[in-house]
Amino acid sequence: MQHVVLVTYGEPPSPSFSDQLVYSWRILQGLTRSVADIPQPAIPFIALSRARGRRSMWRASDYTSPLEPITHAQAAAVRAALAQQEPGPWTVHVAYEFRRPLMEDVLRAIPGHEPVWVAPMYATDSAFTHELSRQAAAAATTRSPRGAPVRVLQALEVDQLADISAAHLLRELGEAGIGPDTALVLAAHGTLLEPSRRIDTGRCATERLYGAIRKRLSTRFGLVLNGWLNHTRGGRWTEPPIEETLKRVSDAGFTNVVYYPYGFLADNAESQLEGRLAAAARPELRVRFLPCLNDSAELAKALVGQVAG
Repeated sequence: MQHVVLVTYGEPPSPSFSDQLVYSWRILQGLTRSVADIPQPAIPFIALSRARGRRSMWRASDYTSPLEPITHAQAAAVRAALAQQEPGPWTVHVAYEFRRPLMEDVLRAIPGHEPVWVAPMYATDSAFTHELSRQAAAAATTRSPRGAPVRVLQALEVDQLADISAAHLLRELGEAGIGPDTALVLAAHGTLLEPSRRIDTGRCATERLYGAIRKRLSTRFGLVLNGWLNHTRGGRWTEPPIEETLKRVSDAGFTNVVYYPYGFLADNAESQLEGRLAAAARPELRVRFLPCLNDSAELAKALVGQVAG
């Protein structure tokens, strides 16, 4: 038997305070403290604040996260692509970085003589994405040595993902949603410009992906701009923030807007809710929100191509 493990952060589906608190606590302990100097005594207060904030924002918007069912749908798409491209005995698993089933637990449950490919479901490589999966895989194999390898896939090549993303966007829109009177806003998760530790924030890789998608679509829209979905703590964040991007669109005289969160492979609170809240502050804009790639067959085929390669 061969195995593919799809990995995401594992955002909780509901605004439940306890679920959000555990999720926030694990992110702070497992990610934030590895890239920022946060005193241990401050962790509980930050986790409580973050959990309360997410619960409040989600409840106010009557929001629930689709990430979990989308990840399982992505697993089904990968399973189908494997059956077509690499027939054989495969099992496709879902694991999470910060919620059960944790990636390390899933890896330890797989027999040590059976090979594993880990697919981090993130658009670009960074200390916040693929590096987390590499570290978790290394920790799991150190604690439980294996005879067969565990391979963590790299991020898809920029041009390959740009091709898939541009085709997905045009397919979702149809000809009616494209034209010189429409602005395209491409959104991605922001990052600190000057983190307290030297890390790969993923900013450069994300900007390359934006540039590649823009190159493919610039003749189809009147304006194409990037916007960052930033947090507020820790220092100076990437520019322009999504709020400034939407202002630029409005100032340029556009009212029709297409919003596509290219920086995510699956919809979640940041790709969906935060963009909508920013757009709500610009009632003069008519914004059409497009879904992420999610369980796109083309994305699944690209991932299986990496496994086969």
